[in-house]
Amino acid sequence: MTLMPHTRRPAAAAIPGSDADIAELPPESIRDGMARAFGPIIRGFLVPVFVFYVSIGIPHLMLRSPADAALLFSLSAATAAVAFFFRRSLRLKDAGFSRLELIGFVVLMLIYLNTCALLYVDFHPANLIYFLLLMMLASAVGISIRVVTGVSFITLATMLALAYALGSEAFFYYSFVSLAGAFSAVGLAILMRGAVLKAVRSRLLAERLRERAEQQADFDALTGLPNRRNFFATLEQLIGGNPVPGAGVQVGIIDLDGFKPVNDLYGHAVGDDLLVEVGRRIRRACPPDYLVARLGGDEFALAVNRPFSEDGLVFLGSSICDALRRPFVISGISISISASVGFARHPQNGRTVREIYERADHALYQAKRSTRGDVMIFSARHEAEMNDLGRIEQTLRGVDLVREFSVAFQPQFDVMQQRISGFEALARWDSPALGTVSPTLFIAAAERTGLMERITGILLEKALAAARTWPDNVSLSFNLSALDLVSSRSIDNISRIVRASGIDPQRLTFEITETAVMTDFERARLSLVVLAGMGCRIALDDFGSGYSSFAYIHRFPLHRIKTDRCFVTRLAEDDAVGHNILKAIADLSADLGLECLAEGVETKEELRTVQSAGIRYIQGYLFGKPMSTAEAGERLAGEAALGARGAV
Repeated sequence: MTLMPHTRRPAAAAIPGSDADIAELPPESIRDGMARAFGPIIRGFLVPVFVFYVSIGIPHLMLRSPADAALLFSLSAATAAVAFFFRRSLRLKDAGFSRLELIGFVVLMLIYLNTCALLYVDFHPANLIYFLLLMMLASAVGISIRVVTGVSFITLATMLALAYALGSEAFFYYSFVSLAGAFSAVGLAILMRGAVLKAVRSRLLAERLRERAEQQADFDALTGLPNRRNFFATLEQLIGGNPVPGAGVQVGIIDLDGFKPVNDLYGHAVGDDLLVEVGRRIRRACPPDYLVARLGGDEFALAVNRPFSEDGLVFLGSSICDALRRPFVISGISISISASVGFARHPQNGRTVREIYERADHALYQAKRSTRGDVMIFSARHEAEMNDLGRIEQTLRGVDLVREFSVAFQPQFDVMQQRISGFEALARWDSPALGTVSPTLFIAAAERTGLMERITGILLEKALAAARTWPDNVSLSFNLSALDLVSSRSIDNISRIVRASGIDPQRLTFEITETAVMTDFERARLSLVVLAGMGCRIALDDFGSGYSSFAYIHRFPLHRIKTDRCFVTRLAEDDAVGHNILKAIADLSADLGLECLAEGVETKEELRTVQSAGIRYIQGYLFGKPMSTAEAGERLAGEAALGARGAV
């Protein structure tokens, strides 16, 4: 089944975008409009022609001599037959401008021949008036000025020739009469066609305005792809209508990774051009019968009305991701982005459009959280996560956040000084109703319910209260979410809490992820500038898992880079490669004047590799798992006692 957008026009249809484009009507459109306007006139005209010439045929036979009757009857019969044929053909098939022009001319010339035959058989000067009537008739039914002037010229010439044969007095009289009739006929034709032409132009303009309105309502003005409204209307037809039996519908949501920094760095004009090219690449990566749409911003979607295996969906999503991973050249600028894709399937993952879309969106969210630039298909595990998330959101709205939320601390170790240099604060939620809730789930729920800002404030106050009991050379690292970074109100609240705590801001490090920063690069950068301006330090967490682009890093007020833990865990697979990667990050940090911390160190072998790479700060289970406030205090006290004994 071919999957077409919910509209009467394909996405590639060219609809003029400006008023000037609409006002410039092509001649072909005007001719077609004139044909539609004059078609009923000419069809209506053929009826009295047929009736008249049928009705006068019998009197010709009865009242004329055989020779005259044969001439007049044959012409009358021929005219009636032609009128009947043209009338029938126009009823069965729409005629164009040229065909209507030909029909009008032929019928008018047949009437002219009948008039000439009548004058030939029974000439009376008064009958010359028939030619004037013929000119007026031509002005009414001739679709073009060419037909009107042509018939009028032939009629006028015949009339004057016959008048000339009657003598100078008759010629002089009929000259004035015929010229007056000719001017009247042409003038009437011009006025009538001017009015019809104006009506035709108005109708065509209205049609084009309606087409543009339909285009704007159903298609994205920037990329030309079906828009959000169009996509969901088509999806509703597929899912709620009569889809191909056994086929199902596969729905994918595509979100660009790294698009917002392009807008921030190069401006919206470059960003718009990039979106246009992204739409083209996605469209080319999909067969023509797949529905590809732009939902808004940097989010695209596709729908496929055919059976697909899981491997087939992964291959389709990977093809799209590979196409978008290739560098773009926009206005001479080389730009690299990536995309993540989430798929959901009907009817396996839901029965309604809303259910399918929510599950595709959840799969996309998981794809962006796990490995950006990847493809994720909604599964039973995701269904369980969504159910858990729904319960968590409902519970979260009614809990005592101050009582139920707490902070755990994981040591960060300085291998050069052989001491704990600080702790990273980690959020914890022990719910009486749900038990211990994973931070991954409750942070996502807090962001969806709008509670993230309040939870951040509560956790920061608790972490700072614990840090006040530590030695001055022990720092606190605190994680900020993407919502915190882009909210000026949240940053103001964080600044207020830090000042009220009385702790030296230089002891406080705010950890951010590349993903969080890229949510809105410029707002995030301004927020970091505010925090750094207070004296707080900034650490870029999970370095290497996202964009890791020098174009972005040098614009942050950074003090530390934390390597993604995957680089340490991969040491077991290929120690040499892992070592080289860690050394490259350590060298980059040194060149930028930044500290470097390796995360996820769990064994002594990993510690030796990390140290040999030139990394001074370590975090991982080898030096301690997350612990309570009391346990952190005891750990510091034990370290201080050990140091005192060593000094003695």
